[in-house]
Amino acid sequence: MASTGRLLLAVAAASAVWSRVAVAAGEGPSAGPSGAATMRSEAEEAFARGDRARRAGRWEDAEASYRAAWKADPRPEFAGELGLSELALGRPRDAAEHLRESLLYPETLQPAAERRFRAGLQKAEREISSATVAVSRPEAEVFIDGRRIGRGQGMYFVYLEPGRHEARGKLDGYVDDVYPFEAQRGRESMVGLHLEPKPPPPAARAPVAAPVAPVPAAPAPAAAPGGPPAGTVFRIGGFALASAGVVLGMSFAVAATVRDEEVEAQAAQIRQDNGAAACVSKAYAERCGVLLEMSDARDTMKVAAWGSFIGAGVVGAVALSSLLWAPVPGRRAVRAAPLAAAHGGGVIFSGSW
Repeated sequence: MASTGRLLLAVAAASAVWSRVAVAAGEGPSAGPSGAATMRSEAEEAFARGDRARRAGRWEDAEASYRAAWKADPRPEFAGELGLSELALGRPRDAAEHLRESLLYPETLQPAAERRFRAGLQKAEREISSATVAVSRPEAEVFIDGRRIGRGQGMYFVYLEPGRHEARGKLDGYVDDVYPFEAQRGRESMVGLHLEPKPPPPAARAPVAAPVAPVPAAPAPAAAPGGPPAGTVFRIGGFALASAGVVLGMSFAVAATVRDEEVEAQAAQIRQDNGAAACVSKAYAERCGVLLEMSDARDTMKVAAWGSFIGAGVVGAVALSSLLWAPVPGRRAVRAAPLAAAHGGGVIFSGSW
């Protein structure tokens, strides 16, 4: 999966931790001591039945027992064994959800169980797809294919079957935003939902303006027959220039690294011959002068490397921004969805190019 999915996995883990802390503090549903002990006993008995069924190869019985144990007591170990049972039964999406949940708290697992759960999750993720959905209004409800994903967050991570899907954001007073996308096996989709406020209703008795004769618009200049759109030419040139800047920056960075090693070796030799204050002595004036020139050359190469990287980034960003004001004909325009959350914000780009 992409790195963005891993970052969102960490965010989901933090949210789950807070939820469990709230339950532990008594903010969740309360249960008396005897009731809690009974639930734990039932969960452990169901888990033991699942273990016996798993060792006997009866995966349907194992899945049912592990599910009962997990519902009675949602421990990470119970979720992981449930996920492995679902994987053995050919349900990789359900398996990935439960295995991912079990790995949110790896410190509670035995090392052998953690390894089994991680291997199972990797196997399941190769068979399915996933999506990261960012919504501009965290209070909006988010749906995928009509199934409610959640509300109150700026970003969601979900597992999906490969194929065509549709994400939707809904919020009172705002226009629904719908975004269809294609989920590919073993790949992660990035989806941005930007909700715009509904326009105010028209005034009941708005004054009627006098008709104004329309002014014909000047005809748009015709594109050269057979030639690519101007935006495409601009993007190709911009990305090529950015790539060249990255290559040049890498060359400077490698040269600076080599020169840095030479400087360190020369300085170490001088210190070995006459101590840390060798350059104070006139006897080492020439060697220390050479060392200073080598240091200056190294620093110049570092500055050149950073300059090349920054220049490439600027050119690449300008070329990428052309997707907004000069989208490729026949494709859905790239959209930028601002993201606002409790501890920060950002923007997510989605579309095809």
